[in-house]
Amino acid sequence: MPANNYHFKEYWNFPGYTPEQVFEVLANATLLPEWWKGVYLEAELLEAYFEPIFGAKARVKARGFLPYKLEFELESLRLEPGQLVEVKATGDFDGIWRAKFSSNAQGTKVEIDWRVTVNLPLIRYLSPIFKPFFAWNHNWTTPRGEQGLLAYLGQKHGRSLNALPLAA
Repeated sequence: MPANNYHFKEYWNFPGYTPEQVFEVLANATLLPEWWKGVYLEAELLEAYFEPIFGAKARVKARGFLPYKLEFELESLRLEPGQLVEVKATGDFDGIWRAKFSSNAQGTKVEIDWRVTVNLPLIRYLSPIFKPFFAWNHNWTTPRGEQGLLAYLGQKHGRSLNALPLAA
């Protein structure tokens, strides 16, 4: 596997929220800067849609802790409400991001699988030596995403983070 290929597997938990509530946010790329603050800097739909649909594309800019930014497009490949979001990324990196939703006694668990080839020259050329640092940079962003989405869901549904009721 080339050094500029990365594979990340993560599990996010959203106590008190249904898979449909979490899906509603994760399926809409334009919301990324609203809940994944400090990581997703911009997200703009390339065509006007009233709701997330198959084939919708967004142009986004993101950053991690390290001092570089990534620009890429996201295209929805699969949208199964409350079950699955799958998008293709192209640009500074190419890959597939997949989120599978499942219910549990506490709320919703999201299994995220992200397979990407980084094309940004800085990372592509330095990955053979600095891959652990670039992977750490990605891992720095993920808890911010999970925490940001939980806070966003709380605001949207009028709940505090300290007292989240179980989903009905």
